[in-house]
Order: sequence, then structure tokens, then C-alpha cells
Amino acid sequence: MCRCLAPRRPEPRGSAPHFNKPKRTLNGFSPIRTSGAVEAPGGTAAWHNARRLFAWTRRAGAAGGLAVLLGAVACDGARTSVKKSDSGESTDGEAMAVTAQASQAPPYVTRPLDAFGKVSGFVEIEGEPPPDTVFQPSVDQLVCGAAFTRRGIERVGNRAIGVLVWIDGLRTGKLLPPDRRFEIVNQNCLMFPEVQAAIAGGTLNVRNLDAAEHRTRITRGDGGEVLATIRETDEGQVVPNEHVLAKPGVLQLTCDVHSWTHAWIAAFDHPYFATTGADGSFSIDSIPPGRYQLRLWHPRLGAAEESVTIEAGKAAGVTLRAKSAR
Repeated sequence: MCRCLAPRRPEPRGSAPHFNKPKRTLNGFSPIRTSGAVEAPGGTAAWHNARRLFAWTRRAGAAGGLAVLLGAVACDGARTSVKKSDSGESTDGEAMAVTAQASQAPPYVTRPLDAFGKVSGFVEIEGEPPPDTVFQPSVDQLVCGAAFTRRGIERVGNRAIGVLVWIDGLRTGKLLPPDRRFEIVNQNCLMFPEVQAAIAGGTLNVRNLDAAEHRTRITRGDGGEVLATIRETDEGQVVPNEHVLAKPGVLQLTCDVHSWTHAWIAAFDHPYFATTGADGSFSIDSIPPGRYQLRLWHPRLGAAEESVTIEAGKAAGVTLRAKSAR
């Protein structure tokens, strides 16, 4: 659906592309219209089977959790060869595979904390960052633009923005975040945010800010099971989905109409995670005292981890360093 103008690795992108036309900000939302079609693969019977499966999953509880899922990924990253999709993104176990260990982890349990500490720090890129790429859309140019540049990864200097960081293996502690509604936005034929964290069991709103049709396909990273294909035909349309975030794991979002469009959602079943902000920093609080492994994930960075000791009433400082996943 599009062709690259630069002979670089295809498809890396950042969350702040530069269009050659004025663009709307994500804060300038149109009035919400909740409508649209959500299609499940395999027709009506498969849709009802999927609904029953999701209901069973939610009753049984998501025992695995993304911490174990991505923790095993980080451990195996150095040994795993990275397969690439047509878009140039990593598609193998290093990025998204669900392991058998995930189902063996105990469920997360909240409890009062008599003592706790926190960890703060930065994520830095070692060596060359993922390269930028120039794209020329072949469809919907009035909406998508004639050409645009996508950054390999958003960054300030060598500090990376939008990287997921979490504590591995911590299965008891503070309350889960109360907000269980999350959003992905189609704007100028891209998805925002490109990478985000969510709580398993939440609702995902798929919002369209374009005067063009999008078909958002949502698949699990543990083998590509298609959870839903959401059709958005109207500017300002919002389609809620209560099923795709039913259990922990990494979801990949693509658009069937605009092949260069991608995003990722990591659903956690515990609260000990963060996303690096505009300065590349992160912070996780209310951590029971102890020694833990801190890990990171981003679709275009390699695996990285760091040991951290949490002491009551104190803040630990950590810098996580990762190389580009070329």
C-alpha cells in the first residue's frame, strides 16, 4: 500500500511524524459517536465461541501476567534470531511470544504495605538508534499526506521515549490502577500512541479522527491469533471493545487499509510497570522492600534488564540500556 523512498530498514516509526500538510492534534477530538462494526474471524459461530472463551478467561483469572511473559522474552533475547515481517518489525519470540511459564505464575494479590520504596531512572539507547524512514502513501493521500517521515524511535538525545519498563515476578503489593479504559487513535493514517501499557480486563476504545475508513486488526503476539477486526468509517467515530484486553500479553494492531500503520499494547495483570516519558524517564512506586529484576520492552529495541534493591522509604536509581533491534 505504500513504498519507501529511502533504502533503509522498512517500517520503523515514531509517534510524532512530520506531514507536509497541517495536522490535527490528538487533543482536538471530535464529538464521540460510539458505533461501528467489530468483526471476529470465522463468522458468527467463531465470534460466539470467542466470547465464551473470553468470559471463561476472565472468570478463571489471568494467572500468567505480562511480567512473566516479557521477562522470559528478555532472558532469551540474546539467543533468539529476530524474524521480520513485511513491515520490518520483529515478529518472533523476542518481541511478543507468550511462554508456557506465563500460565504457571500465581495471580496478583493486593495487600497493605507497611513499608515500601520506589525506583526511578532512564532508558538509554546504546549505539545507533533505529533509523528513520520516509513513506509515500499510495491511498487516501488527502488524509494521510503525500509523504511523511517516521522516526525509528522517539528520543531525547540517547534517552528513549515510550518504552515499557516493569518489575519482573512481583505478584503481591499495591492496588491495581482504577482506570480500566484505554484508547488507540487513528489519525492521519497512523495509530497513537504507538506503544502503550494497559490493565488486563480493561476496555479498549478505537477512535477514528480521519475522514477515511480504517480497519483496525488486533492480534495476539503469541502466534498471531486475530482477536478482532474493527471497522471505522466516520470521522470522530469511537468503537469500544471489551474482549481484546481480556488477558495479559502483547497485542499488535495494524490497519487492513493502510499497511504501514502499526501499534502495540502490552496488557499487564499487576501495577508495577511504567512507560518512559518525554524525557526518557520512568518511575514505579509503592514497591515492597526486596531485590528485583527490572526489565524493558519496545518493538524496536533489544532486551535489557537490571537488578535493583528496594529499601523502605528510599528511592533507587537505575539506568536501563538497550541496543537497536536491527
